[in-house]
Amino acid sequence: MKKQLTLVRDIKEIEKQINKARSGVLCIHLAIEKLMQFACNFIYLDKNIYTYLDTTDENYVHIKYGSLGSFTILSDEKVNTKTAGLTYKLSYITINGEIKEVDDAKLAEQIKELYRSKYSASEKAENYKVGENLIPVILDSNEIKALIEEGN
Repeated sequence: MKKQLTLVRDIKEIEKQINKARSGVLCIHLAIEKLMQFACNFIYLDKNIYTYLDTTDENYVHIKYGSLGSFTILSDEKVNTKTAGLTYKLSYITINGEIKEVDDAKLAEQIKELYRSKYSASEKAENYKVGENLIPVILDSNEIKALIEEGN
């Protein structure tokens, strides 16, 4: 088995892949010395990740705002095994940062509209509602890493 890792440094290419992705996995610290990981939809804006947390989730009360978190996007590409000599090609993007509540009403409205346009484009803005139990949060990024793994 052969495996090759390539670090991607071109931020424009990384951002293109982030914007193309529809979901990822958010990992955040809880005050009870545990981690919470869950798959979620997201918005990428100004090099930060925005998503919604459900206040009815049993772990919501334990979320440790101000602590470090990470968001990972994984994608795979079809590989022509006859010409490339590879059997797989995976791309990993990890964004590390600090988890915070979005407390700016204007920013919360912008996130809502970006969610609507990305995930419910056919829905009219005036009809689009976000559940009262969902609150917007930001993963305020301090590092974005991208790797491509190829192998057979």
